[in-house]
Amino acid sequence: MTHLISEISIRNYKSIINETFDLSPFTPLVGYNNAGKSNILEAIKWFLRSSPLTESDFNDVKKPVEVIARIDGVSEDILNSLEAKHKKKIEKFVVYSSMTVKVSQEEPNQKKTDIRTDLLNEEGEWEINPNGIPQAISALFPEPIHVGAMENSEEDASKNKASTTIGKLLKDTLEPLETKYSAEVIEALRGINEQLTSEGANRAPELDDFDKGVNSKITEFFPGVEIKVHIPNPEIKEVFGKGTVKVFENKAGEGRDFSALGHGAQRSIQMALVRHLADVKRVSASKYSNTLLLIDEPELYLHPQAVIILKEALKTLSKSGYQVIFSTHSPFMISKEDMENTILIRKNKEKGTYKRNTIKTAIKDLEIDALSQIELLHEFSNSANIFFAEKVILTEGKTEKRVLPNIIESITEKSLGAQKIALVSLEGASSLKRTKDVLKALDLPNKGVVDLDFAITKYKEHKLFDKTHDSIKAINEFLATKVDDWGFKITEDGWPTNKGEIRADVVFAKLAQTAEMAEHVEAVIQICKEADIWVWRNGTIESHIGLESKKKGEQQWKQFNSDVTAKGLKETVNEELFNQLKNAVEWLTE
Repeated sequence: MTHLISEISIRNYKSIINETFDLSPFTPLVGYNNAGKSNILEAIKWFLRSSPLTESDFNDVKKPVEVIARIDGVSEDILNSLEAKHKKKIEKFVVYSSMTVKVSQEEPNQKKTDIRTDLLNEEGEWEINPNGIPQAISALFPEPIHVGAMENSEEDASKNKASTTIGKLLKDTLEPLETKYSAEVIEALRGINEQLTSEGANRAPELDDFDKGVNSKITEFFPGVEIKVHIPNPEIKEVFGKGTVKVFENKAGEGRDFSALGHGAQRSIQMALVRHLADVKRVSASKYSNTLLLIDEPELYLHPQAVIILKEALKTLSKSGYQVIFSTHSPFMISKEDMENTILIRKNKEKGTYKRNTIKTAIKDLEIDALSQIELLHEFSNSANIFFAEKVILTEGKTEKRVLPNIIESITEKSLGAQKIALVSLEGASSLKRTKDVLKALDLPNKGVVDLDFAITKYKEHKLFDKTHDSIKAINEFLATKVDDWGFKITEDGWPTNKGEIRADVVFAKLAQTAEMAEHVEAVIQICKEADIWVWRNGTIESHIGLESKKKGEQQWKQFNSDVTAKGLKETVNEELFNQLKNAVEWLTE
């Protein structure tokens, strides 16, 4: 990747009141409909190719629209690749290979010449509207490709323009074609020129007849003046510039215009062109070129496999002279390595369109070490759906992952998706606290679900409590008296292990049913609730849904889910267990 826009601040543009977005070579924007994702893409495009804004483009017509971009990677080689006049204009504003540019319009409906482009100088002050700067910025960034959600698929895939995908592809293809065949085309046009132009030696008689008929009448009004019809031939550039595509089905019949296709076919062809552009640029991209590719919902109308193929094509472009920024509603468009640069876009009345922290920023703010960061991102790798949720439920074990969605839907009569809730299984609770901290930094409300043994034995290791709790001490002392009676073994800290006659989870299930410990168990549960962690009162979720133990595994989960689907949760478990599950679900989803 050469130079790129690494940060963009947008003020007063449509739904965006004042927000700054960190951009990478490949930046997914995730948010619900009408959150303002498209406005971000449009603002970036406006920064690069400014045109007069109207009232509808201003969030507040009494304030200016401003878009400020930091451009990184403007090396000496990049500057030397520019025309001398452009290099001269911007090189004094480049500090440590970075420059900051502001484009602004004071009020609606001003002329293009009233749009200002200011630059930040070495002293950190804005130099107002230096002459020739827009042209120099255009030299740094070629015409951006902006692909809307659907409305301009036809334009992007069939109109040969500098700003379209097909235009980018045909440019590279037709330039050598023009060189090879231009002489033959010019010769062919010369014959037509003789018949159609005003000075042609062999003008078409129909044109001569038209000239005579009109000129006999002009003489009556203005003697001495006459006209001739002139039909000029196109320039050679225009001939090749008319290149487009025709669509053929089953390799038969006449080609159809792109506009005659349905939305699904249009989008498929459009994204196929994007993919081919990626293949072309993989081998031909200039190391000094960087084109902004701005796409609204690239996955629209594509099947899942096609979405994955498209994502890989966009990734290739992001490494081949393109900076790719796109909005999406699909987890398939976000791989593990992209999650840390994914931006969550939200909107409310007070803030307008705003962002939540990226994972990269959240982890940095929490000062998690590099190894832990890698582990945490790995845990998130199969959980891209957190970006599409308003709440996150973190579960400790496999049973919760298998049965909790069904339980929640049975009680609330809504699926997790309908409630905008993501359920993330951590496959063990060892990273629960760290994950909750990161989600908090992302401003994503979240709650955890753990077994009783984790809450009691791991409180210190995972900092669930600020200090040793009296109830923890009481439980520890009580269990020491039950080692022989219950038949389990303990660690040096006095906690049950799985090495005795009964497993540790069974020991804690028995503990949960012991009357003399009820007060202490309840105290632990309440402290965890204050930390937004639900603890299964009966020890484990298996105890709450009537399963024998964790060892029975998948067959019991399947049977439970089948029964809930067929009969409903209330008919699958007894009334006491149903009420316990209902309390859990209401707390987790509130």
